[in-house]
Amino acid sequence: MKKFKNLIPLKNMNPQTNLKNILKLSLGLSCLLPIIKVEDIKAVTACATSDSVSDLSAEANPCFITPEMMKVKFYEIGFCTEDPLSTGTFVNTNCYKTWDNSSGFTTDIGQQTFENMVGEVYRVPNGTYTHAYAIMTNEKTYKAKYKLSDGNTYYTNSTNGLVTTNESEYGEWTDDISNMVGEETTDKCFDYTASTDEGTVTAILTNESLVTATDTSTCESATRVIGSIALNSSVKIDNNVRGYKLNWKITNQGIGISDGGNADNIPYDWAGGPFTPIFTLIK
Repeated sequence: MKKFKNLIPLKNMNPQTNLKNILKLSLGLSCLLPIIKVEDIKAVTACATSDSVSDLSAEANPCFITPEMMKVKFYEIGFCTEDPLSTGTFVNTNCYKTWDNSSGFTTDIGQQTFENMVGEVYRVPNGTYTHAYAIMTNEKTYKAKYKLSDGNTYYTNSTNGLVTTNESEYGEWTDDISNMVGEETTDKCFDYTASTDEGTVTAILTNESLVTATDTSTCESATRVIGSIALNSSVKIDNNVRGYKLNWKITNQGIGISDGGNADNIPYDWAGGPFTPIFTLIK
């Protein structure tokens, strides 16, 4: 499993102190895409292994695969003692940020390499944290492909979110998110919910002031996505914790592929998928 690892030192850091620091990341498979309570919880179902089926007739629509590239610009990451999106808006009263960068920092969490994630690191108070959140731009850039056993390979392209079978057109697709799942009914474009192995994720669209979108117009003008996850395993911070490693998981969930309802059940278009955090405490 590819992993995007952040090592965040906490030792000797006062809870009120922030450090200018560089987070070392060992990139892997993960993504934190959240949802909001208006939506039914959707299951994220992996596609059959590439080159193992002749069509998508037996697959979830969309089903999800691991992208080769997933570029995300982050502004803030933190922990909460309750769901910050439970009301459909971002309420951080019971949250503490662990990292931020007011200008945003873009990283490719689909790589398996190390890079520096520049920003401010914060020591969170001792406690038990049931949720994690991330604030990011509403644009994500993907590169992915999926092969059917008939020999055809379906690629992302740089023009739109449709598939192409022309390898020379294989390129980066930037998803400008103004509709969280692409199947929303009127005025429900602003939220998304999905069930993952790490916990239920929730996401909302907002503007730069983190005000939640409420209709098609404000969804289309949104510039941020705020995601939260109800962690299956709570994070417990005490005096013995010196830091933590953060792995972003995108394996079999980072990008979806759909047949678009065509009669041949062959790939038609792509859909953004969730990425989820896995925390390992360092004592």
